[in-house]
Amino acid sequence: MEKPDFEELVYIVSGVIFLASLGIGLEIVGDYVIGDIMLFLSILWALSIFLFMRYLERKDNQE
Repeated sequence: MEKPDFEELVYIVSGVIFLASLGIGLEIVGDYVIGDIMLFLSILWALSIFLFMRYLERKDNQE
């Protein structure tokens, strides 16, 4: 599997950081439900990207 471009990594990391920081900010402000949802989405985002990259790596190794 070829290494992802730097630009792709920036998009991935910026999405996780944005969702996590927005969730933490909402937790601080006092909007706990939406803050929890944003934190959950950031974890789900990172996990889905990790699993997708592992899937692509396995698929490339089989060929």
